[in-house]
Amino acid sequence: MQTGTPHRPLLKVSVIVALLLLAYWVASLFPDLMLALIASGLAAFVLRPIVKLLEFRVGMKRIFAILTTFVVIGGSMLYLFLNLIPFLLDRARSVYDQFRNFPFDAKLAEVAHSVEKSIPFVSASELAKGIHTYIGQSIQQLGSALQNSIAMLVTLAIVPFVTYFILAEGDKALKKLIEHVPNKYFEMTLNVLNKIQRDLKGYLRGWILDSVIIGLVSMVGYSVIGIDYPILLGAIAGTANLIPYLGPIVGAVPAFLLSLTQYGDMRMLLPIIVVTFLVQMIDNILVQPMCYAKTVDMHPLTVIIVLVIGNELMGVLGMLLAIPLFTIVKVSAVETYWGLKHYRITS
Repeated sequence: MQTGTPHRPLLKVSVIVALLLLAYWVASLFPDLMLALIASGLAAFVLRPIVKLLEFRVGMKRIFAILTTFVVIGGSMLYLFLNLIPFLLDRARSVYDQFRNFPFDAKLAEVAHSVEKSIPFVSASELAKGIHTYIGQSIQQLGSALQNSIAMLVTLAIVPFVTYFILAEGDKALKKLIEHVPNKYFEMTLNVLNKIQRDLKGYLRGWILDSVIIGLVSMVGYSVIGIDYPILLGAIAGTANLIPYLGPIVGAVPAFLLSLTQYGDMRMLLPIIVVTFLVQMIDNILVQPMCYAKTVDMHPLTVIIVLVIGNELMGVLGMLLAIPLFTIVKVSAVETYWGLKHYRITS
């Protein structure tokens, strides 16, 4: 009997991790539904402290605290959205006119010939063809992304309703769920749930703050080197930075295309590369350690592997959710194993 005992905590943890991974795989089969549910859960997670403040400090009933939070936060976001949309549409229209009137083929041919003179073994025609194909694919992917975003907005329309029910009934549902946990696992289960909540809260705060800072730094960088629409480019970089390490790189592509229409040549390629490199270094060396601290103790190689797996299962959505879900799996495994060993729950 004693021989098999030390291995049982590890076996139980392995089963829990396998079940969580299986649940993630099943969720990947219904991406739109999972997007709405996860977005609702994250929204409830962010709004919950405000609701608690209004309920316990101000003395409001739960339903009125939730409705007040929805009106204030939702109204502020709607006001910002309605004022931001005309600005973005105006900028997008200007950029579209620039691209439509820009002689890409002629400019690409000039660039390719200049490169061929500097590097003799490079074929000008092949280089121009390759760049033209890349730009065409990028524009096509952008169009697909916009179409998907419209469909995504329809899916996200149910988020406020689901968020309301999570805020209104979530605590009761969780309490009933915990009541069904056997007594010998009760304390360990509470510990695991508290650690998951703590780490997710810290990660989400760092996640959003990191993206905002990178967006601002990118905006300043592009403004300094003289690229048009630095606010728009900073917004793109900040949004893309929700996927770790991609923000500055993704922001560099539209910056380069805008520089072509603005200056008519590739003179800004090197400054854009320098800005991208500096923003990436600032993010890796200063911003991420400041924002995340010890909340997500994860090796960069692990982050990359997790992002690749998330992309394979659910595309961009999988990359966005990969780190938070991995955090849940990791904390569940580590804390469950510790609890099984500490409380000597082996049977």
